[in-house]
Amino acid sequence: MKPTFFAIFALLCLAFQASAADKVNESWQRAVLAAIDLFPERGGYYTGGRPNKLFPKTTWRGLNDAYRMGADDERPDFDPMQAQPSFCSSATYSVIIQALLLWDTKHKITREAWVNMKPYVGIADELNPDGYGQDDGFGFWGRANANGPGLGVLVRELKAGYSFTAYRGARSERNRETPDERYLTDDEWCALDIWQRALPGDLMKIFWNRNESRGSDSGAIIGCNDDKNADQEAGHSVIFLGCEGDTVTYWSSNGPGKHPEQMGYSMGRCHKTDIQRVVFTRITRPDRFNNARKMAPTDVNAYLRDLNGVRHSTTAEMLKQLGVKN
Repeated sequence: MKPTFFAIFALLCLAFQASAADKVNESWQRAVLAAIDLFPERGGYYTGGRPNKLFPKTTWRGLNDAYRMGADDERPDFDPMQAQPSFCSSATYSVIIQALLLWDTKHKITREAWVNMKPYVGIADELNPDGYGQDDGFGFWGRANANGPGLGVLVRELKAGYSFTAYRGARSERNRETPDERYLTDDEWCALDIWQRALPGDLMKIFWNRNESRGSDSGAIIGCNDDKNADQEAGHSVIFLGCEGDTVTYWSSNGPGKHPEQMGYSMGRCHKTDIQRVVFTRITRPDRFNNARKMAPTDVNAYLRDLNGVRHSTTAEMLKQLGVKN
């Protein structure tokens, strides 16, 4: 099922749902929802680095094949059918690229920016003759693919929008950042106004609540460190589509599962209590993605780089990186 009906729903709700303090670019929100409609359903979910019997090509190869831009092209073509299989951050990245192509009818984004927004995934081609691969935090794709609030940090660096976030709190004493940190009750968490602020087409980073299902407080964690005994981030990068009661609907590449070849691009739903921390990012100035022209493929955001196996982040650090005032 594709979320076509959300495009109409979004238009009706934008003026009523956003608070007076929130900025909204309605044409951009529509572009995101229209971009989703261009993607195939499913296509497989795969995070591995090598082809296998189920997946003759990797997500990395799919991204590279989908982003088609020659040395003389002013902007790329993006073919969602080539971007298969996929994983969550490749899906949200791909939707942003597709939405930018739909939105940028006046070609406000320069060739230099498009070249830097290409996913450098270790595959040699005309724009990447050395086959450079971007780790987390490096360049545009490395930020979009990073742990923690990767997309939110990227959007802030580009000066293209803003983020807002909520945290239920740590349930385990070892993961509390302050002695008085409290794990909100279900009713308190579900009643927060952040769920009303979010709009269809917003970027959404989910930190899963595993306390009831797996006895893990990993939803309190931002990033991954090198301690095998520590809780590590359990996250999901998605496009928010709406709330109905306490049910959250989103779109992404959803997986893993017993049959990953049957998974991939799709709508997903969860209860608000399945989420322990959430970051919403709203793009209001898509024209400022042209600032990517200054973000070379090797340019590094050290904060996001270190969330990939070096250290965890505190909530205060994350808010600072997002430009959110506590």
